[in-house]
Amino acid sequence: ISEIGLCGGHSSSGVWVDENARTTVPGLYAAGDLACVPHNYMIGAFVFGDLAGAHATAFAAEAGTGTGTGAAAGAGSAKAREALPEDQLADAHELIYRPLRHPDGPPQTQVEYKLRRFVNDYVAPPKTGTKLAIALETFQRMTAEIGQMGGRTPHELMRCVEVSFIRDCAELATRASIVRTESRWGLYHDRSDLPDRDDAAWFCHLNVRKADSGAAEFVKRPVAPYVVPVPEFDAQLAARNGTAEVVVIQAADLPAEPQPAAAATHTTATPVGTRSPRILELLSLAEANPALAEMQPFLDDPDSRVRRAAVVTLTEIVPDGAGLALAAAAADKHGTVRHAAVTGLRELVEVLPADGPLKSALIMAASSQDAVVRAAVLDVLRQLRLGDPATFRAALGDPGRRVRLEAVRGLVSLSEGELVATAATDQSREVRIAVAEGLGTVAGAAALSAPRQLALGQRALGQLAADDDPLVRAAAFTAAGAAGCPAPLDTIAAQALRDEAWQVRVGAAQALAAASAPAAALTTAATDPHPDVRKAAVIALAAWPQHPDVKPVLRAALTDTDADVRAHARHALAANVNNEAHAGQLPVHAAAPDC
Repeated sequence: ISEIGLCGGHSSSGVWVDENARTTVPGLYAAGDLACVPHNYMIGAFVFGDLAGAHATAFAAEAGTGTGTGAAAGAGSAKAREALPEDQLADAHELIYRPLRHPDGPPQTQVEYKLRRFVNDYVAPPKTGTKLAIALETFQRMTAEIGQMGGRTPHELMRCVEVSFIRDCAELATRASIVRTESRWGLYHDRSDLPDRDDAAWFCHLNVRKADSGAAEFVKRPVAPYVVPVPEFDAQLAARNGTAEVVVIQAADLPAEPQPAAAATHTTATPVGTRSPRILELLSLAEANPALAEMQPFLDDPDSRVRRAAVVTLTEIVPDGAGLALAAAAADKHGTVRHAAVTGLRELVEVLPADGPLKSALIMAASSQDAVVRAAVLDVLRQLRLGDPATFRAALGDPGRRVRLEAVRGLVSLSEGELVATAATDQSREVRIAVAEGLGTVAGAAALSAPRQLALGQRALGQLAADDDPLVRAAAFTAAGAAGCPAPLDTIAAQALRDEAWQVRVGAAQALAAASAPAAALTTAATDPHPDVRKAAVIALAAWPQHPDVKPVLRAALTDTDADVRAHARHALAANVNNEAHAGQLPVHAAAPDC
């Protein structure tokens, strides 16, 4: 799988291996993050490393290239060397030692930085066909630049080789992202121009390999039956049961613009179309750190791809007036340009001038028809402290969930607790969670100091504490703790320690930590089946270590199976002994409890 990257430990990708960690190259094995066993981390590296070692030993013994000593081993090694094609050996030698011929060439650090920036800006999700085509052209063009890198030491030679590998991986990931004409795995492969998942065409693995021609070649491989049944995919797996067919997709050239999802069953991609040379002019101009006036013709270009590239460049060089230009570009007629503009505003929010002109431009952009733009602009207004209660309050009724979420965050930043409480009935779970967290944040601020506003906040938390969603209830109880857990929230929290969801029980324990006296239910929660609940209960009880009902519970927690629970209990008892010693109740030498 290679739509995302070439590292299995961080994505749904990696070098294709079987159950013995074998690759498709005889004698070559891969384990750990390199192999296509997603998210296996250290334990997976141990397991597959053991499998690879065991199988490789048997393979080497059978091949006569890795066992035995003396002449036998030497003969085997010589045989292995003779099997390597001379042209590959020559290419490898050239790759390693080439930088020595021009030691004053571009330094590896600069070339690698430029390469990685292009990956982040054009290949990282959300992806579009246009961005991917620009990236592909850039990676191909950088081949010559990488070939001119200079080096003098063995370390520099190694780093230059690594840059070459980074470029190859970036190109393969880009090509694979263009080939898979759908969105899948959430943020990992999010094609904003092809947002839907297409199981009919793409419920398969997509392998990439080098064809005889040297071009990238893609292979569709059927998904094997799951060890644990997943009802969502039973139909697709049944339809492909026993299928061994692979579909080869030639990818020497790939389309600059995305193909519609309905055309995803086509196996041969069309050549790259002609793109505007203005993008290359823009990239050349960017090297000179131009002023905004020099960038303006590209920002006004009739080609949306040029305008988007200009917006991205503007974000990188940040000339005077960049904030206003990005705010104006947020009203562009093309979605990719608008989204690039608001992404730039978010990236530059710490360096933009928080002045009146920018505020006016952002307020205007907040009325965009694009929900992505509206949400991003509200976020920027909040971070720049340019937003006002009226702007955020109006956005609470927005049809876009992300917009309402940013509106709540904006009101919290202004300590508008009463307005935050009005969103407690929002249809989105994420928004209701943000409301609960926000009420906890502003609980001690002036916005809730008046009796009426205080009552509204407590009423909203009580309503959220009875929400159907357990994560909302958990957030409400955590917020209640930040608000001092006033009545009747303390009673509700004590009852919630019997909730079926462990997240709710954790939140209830955190709420009761702010109560005026230890709740009896907390002592029971210290023996909860879930370790996070026990830890929250012990942390809450630590406020009353001298209480006669609490001290035995803390001592019992010293033998808990969870290390965190034991540590918090030990800390609470030690702190209590130290306090008693300083108060004169114990001799100083007794201030270290036998825990």
